[in-house]
Amino acid sequence: VTLTFEDQFGDAENAKFAQLVTQFETENPNITVNVIRDNASSYYDKLVTSILGGSAPDIARVEPPKAAQYIASGYAAPVDAYIPGSERNQYFPGTVEPLVKNGKLYGVPQDVATLVLYYRTDMFQAAGIAAPPTTWDELQSDAQKLTKAPSQYGLGLFGGWGAFEFYPWLWQAGGEMLQQQGGKMVPAFNSPQGVKALQFWTDLENKYKVMPPGAATLTEDDLKGPFVAGKLAMFTSGPWIVGTLKQAGIDGKWSAAPLPRDAQQASVLGGMDLIVLNQSQHKAEAGKFLSWLMQDTVQSDWASSLKFVPIKQSMYSSPQFSSDPLNAVFLASLKVSRSRPTIAQAGDIDNYYGQAVQAALSGAASPQAALDTAAQKSQQALAQQ
Repeated sequence: VTLTFEDQFGDAENAKFAQLVTQFETENPNITVNVIRDNASSYYDKLVTSILGGSAPDIARVEPPKAAQYIASGYAAPVDAYIPGSERNQYFPGTVEPLVKNGKLYGVPQDVATLVLYYRTDMFQAAGIAAPPTTWDELQSDAQKLTKAPSQYGLGLFGGWGAFEFYPWLWQAGGEMLQQQGGKMVPAFNSPQGVKALQFWTDLENKYKVMPPGAATLTEDDLKGPFVAGKLAMFTSGPWIVGTLKQAGIDGKWSAAPLPRDAQQASVLGGMDLIVLNQSQHKAEAGKFLSWLMQDTVQSDWASSLKFVPIKQSMYSSPQFSSDPLNAVFLASLKVSRSRPTIAQAGDIDNYYGQAVQAALSGAASPQAALDTAAQKSQQALAQQ
């Protein structure tokens, strides 16, 4: 049997995954895994086209909101037979949520990520700040102390990735993305709590001027350079940035902490999921491959080789991962991390929400007006289903 596996791996991921595939094929000589790497922006469009055209791969690596959409649309097959309940319980609950429908599991998380606050310990020491901020008030105060004209800024938050970076702040303020109303799901992010969170961001940029200008369109790539150069004291990112920072020549000058809280602690889950497509003629073999990938030994190899954090809670206590103090920060953040919306319309809603964040940061609309517009568009998307 030959399985087709479609993905959007980076170079390092692709190379490591090829090693794992070779190992699997050696242990299972009757199964060949044909990995199709497609890093084009049209990846998901082409994937859906192949599904509708009856030529879908056996396994696809997709973002959690996409996984939820495909599961809701009937594109994915249950994998409960290959992933026992004892295994499922080891994953962080938020990573499993997008993959469950009517109690059945339709995929597995391959990677897990969460946003934390990276900060320059040397800049904190120079400013007389003893510890990273734990509340919004402390974040604002510290960012002001760390901002020095004309080109040093205390904090980097950005809208160039759409809504992804902003989700934690909505939840920290006590807001929700969606809520049930009259038996239907309706937008809730334009609540007073949602407006408070977006106003906080816009004030940090425009009122207190502690963020680099142009935050509406900045991305992580625009901020990691200034952070390494000592021109930016704090920014938010995930485990994926650790390798870059460790190679930047600033050892001993930076660390990480959970995001500061407002009404509550919260962060957002990132990562990727693996699903078996429903039209696959080799579901048993695909399920066997997923089960093999989820073994602790394989996951330890994958995570440690790529400097990722483990997808299983039980793995954080092993010496391999507990010896790195950063993993304790990621674990604390993962325990309060939440999944983005996982309903069928999640992609559209996420897009509208990201546009609202950008509009407010750019000054094109007030936080309330921007969120109201996004809520109206989201409601229309919900009504069309």
